[in-house]
Amino acid sequence: MTIKSYLNSKAPSFAESEVAPIHLASVDDRHYYAFAKGLKPSKGGKNIKDDALEEILKFSLLIRQIKEEAGRRITAIAPTWKQQNALTDLYLISGRDDLNEVEQEDLTKAQDLLAQIKEIRKRSDEIEASFLDGVAVDYLNDKAWEV
Repeated sequence: MTIKSYLNSKAPSFAESEVAPIHLASVDDRHYYAFAKGLKPSKGGKNIKDDALEEILKFSLLIRQIKEEAGRRITAIAPTWKQQNALTDLYLISGRDDLNEVEQEDLTKAQDLLAQIKEIRKRSDEIEASFLDGVAVDYLNDKAWEV
């Protein structure tokens, strides 16, 4: 992962590039870009260390949009009330040895629902990581969310 920052007043133009970097955020009068492997960053930029990246990503509209899309997809399969019910079922009946058939079915449904949510969150992390590696993903497309 190559992430560099450039002063707003000195940020290079990537209009002529065949492959442009991904703009992650603008913070404190600097633009932050992720460059794909093999893409040579423009001169004049400052390398960003991993420990500073987390702070920069808090300001990234791109990352926020990916998280919002993940949230939309989660809510589409499980509204908040359904998630709460699944968590309650998991908390109250998980680990018991004396489950009746209905309770066992409720537990299985809760586990399956939470596993689906976990997969969406995992895919969101993977999509975010792809952008940080300088590789764009059409995250609004259903295909991007397939495992």
